Amino acid sequence: MDTFSIEKPLRYYNQVYNSIREMIVKGILKPGDSIFEARIARELNISRSPVREAVRALEKEGLLEIDEKSRITVYKPTMKDIEDIYQCRIVLESLAASLTTKLATKLELEEIEDTLIKSRGYLEDYCEQKKDRLIEENARFHDLILKFSQNRRLEKQLSDLKSLSHYYRVLNFQGENREWNVFFEHQEIFTQIVNRDYEKACIAMQNHMKNDLIHLKEIFGTSKPVLL
Repeated sequence: MDTFSIEKPLRYYNQVYNSIREMIVKGILKPGDSIFEARIARELNISRSPVREAVRALEKEGLLEIDEKSRITVYKPTMKDIEDIYQCRIVLESLAASLTTKLATKLELEEIEDTLIKSRGYLEDYCEQKKDRLIEENARFHDLILKFSQNRRLEKQLSDLKSLSHYYRVLNFQGENREWNVFFEHQEIFTQIVNRDYEKACIAMQNHMKNDLIHLKEIFGTSKPVLL
């Protein structure tokens, strides 16, 4: 008899977690919006337990906030928080780029390059529907550099910022030609990694992160950002 497999349905916790996270990142749930566990459970016709579990996970990741009166609200960015997050990312991800430059194998370099090839394809035939895919490849570029650094402690520290990093990554793609600017900066980082110049790879990553920070501060400083 041929072997076969079935996909198990996602647990209620995972479904609730994924739904709330997506609504926050895409701006359906706005910064400061209130979240009510009982209402979500009632609308989904499930118990409050998986909802509570999902809310606590999202609070831990920074996308939800719970005050002293147990009120749950969507994360509200501040200029100080943006600066704090990017200060951490600049230091940690530039170190990851340096380590990957020294340690990555040929096959691993090809895997990083694949993100650039796919990104260019989406950019050359760009439409709003491909924006999510482009953001995914952007995230994969950074994730692979971190992975190939072979430093699990470094990975763990950045994993704590993963959800908020993705939140700001979506915002960071606002602006004319912003997608191409990000792509060319990624290309420069990769060039230095392939050249095995760890100092220049480190600097290229720092510059990329700093440009992201400057762009985000401009968005927050000039107008209320709109998540798409």
